[in-house]
Amino acid sequence: MTNQRLPLPGEQPLSIWRPRQKKVRRPNKVMVVIAGGLAILAVGLWLWRATALPVTVVVNGKPVALRTHRRTVAGAAVAAGAPVDDTVYLAPPAETPLQPGMVITVGFLRPVIIHADGQVFIAKTRSIQPEAIAAEVGIVLEESDAIHIDRAARPTSVEIQVNPALADVPVLPREISIIRARTVIVSEGGSRVSFQTSANTVGEALLMAGYALYEADRISPSTGSSIPAEGLEISIERAAPVTVLADAHWRIVRSFQPTVGSLLRDLDLALTGRDYVLPDIDAPLPDDGQIRLVRVREETLIEKIPLPFQTTTVPDPDLELDQLREAQPGVDGVLARQVQIRYEDGIEVSRVVTGEWTDKLPQARVVAYGTQLVISEVRTERGDLKYWRKLHVLATSYSPSTAGDKKPGDARFGLSGTGAPVTRGVVATDPRIIPLGTHLYVPGYGLGRALDVGGAVKGMRIDLGYTDDELTLWNTWVDVYLLLPLPLPDEMIWVFPEEFRF
Repeated sequence: MTNQRLPLPGEQPLSIWRPRQKKVRRPNKVMVVIAGGLAILAVGLWLWRATALPVTVVVNGKPVALRTHRRTVAGAAVAAGAPVDDTVYLAPPAETPLQPGMVITVGFLRPVIIHADGQVFIAKTRSIQPEAIAAEVGIVLEESDAIHIDRAARPTSVEIQVNPALADVPVLPREISIIRARTVIVSEGGSRVSFQTSANTVGEALLMAGYALYEADRISPSTGSSIPAEGLEISIERAAPVTVLADAHWRIVRSFQPTVGSLLRDLDLALTGRDYVLPDIDAPLPDDGQIRLVRVREETLIEKIPLPFQTTTVPDPDLELDQLREAQPGVDGVLARQVQIRYEDGIEVSRVVTGEWTDKLPQARVVAYGTQLVISEVRTERGDLKYWRKLHVLATSYSPSTAGDKKPGDARFGLSGTGAPVTRGVVATDPRIIPLGTHLYVPGYGLGRALDVGGAVKGMRIDLGYTDDELTLWNTWVDVYLLLPLPLPDEMIWVFPEEFRF
């Protein structure tokens, strides 16, 4: 227990305990001002760069990329280190307003080497035109003279690839050559033509003068020969133009070959077998320049042609009349032909039979026909009538006035083909089916006899006769009965013609 006395009421305490307070640091006003200034400077620098225009200044062919706040072409040139004065070539003009991406060309006064008339000149110039540069050293150019730029300053291909706008920068010549025009005489086909040229070689001179040259032409001196200062005479021998059609291909060539055959050999086109050429192989090259090589191929083949079999008939006493039986089937034979076929350029042009023989004989078809006569009866209004053949035919009718083109008063008017008067009972038939004179019965018509023929009465058809007053029109299929007596054996029709068989 401590001996320290406590203060009495109303007494001032000897000491009072207070907690220790932390010390607060106040900001340095100088540092704040510096930081603010740097921030403003950075923003200003950013704004300055953002508002600057990007341009490219090409100084004597060397591009310099920069960003500038200058407003004219002259200001941009100065910013690139090229002061604008009267010794500088400048494009576009100095007072042209700048545009983003603009390319400005600056050319300082520079030396240019000039080769002319065997001498070397040095011109100090700011011009970019070779003619103007030559004129500055007193070189006079003639109309046909040419100027060749040997060396020049301009942006490289890599620089143009990075900035395609540099492709439009003009070339600044550094070394040029003056090529004086020389006189060239061209002799061709009996004519001589003279002209001035600045070309270095014969081939260049002819092409510049508009001459079409072909590989086969003979040119002397050769196209690679140089043209001397005193000029040159050139001889041209033209090869003949020829068009060759061979193996389905057109070949357009020029040649000095004298004949068709020598030209084909030159083109490696050989004739084999029966091949031929138009014009003939020994003929000179044609005036129209058209040659055709025709490839010929021949082949032999055997054609097989069917030989139709024939049909024969034989009597069969075991078969009733008008019954048929195939006794033997028919088989076609074979006719062989050897054929020679000729092809020209793959197209058939001829076919010739060179041989023919029967490779297989045909086998005839044998048909047996019945010869057994069976007498039957048909019941009629006249009683039972005996018949030996029944046919199903188309029945029509006629009378003297409706039969053909005979008119009353004609000698044969109203008479049948056998001379009998046309009346009821006279029937027109096809004698190949029902012989003339045959007695017959037609239901609905009655008895009749085959006593007439007609141009329209063919095959299984009959025409029933009437007088003009009694004419009844028929056009129907009916059964007709051929009555006794039987025809004589040599008059019997055993087998009908094939087209009328039933």
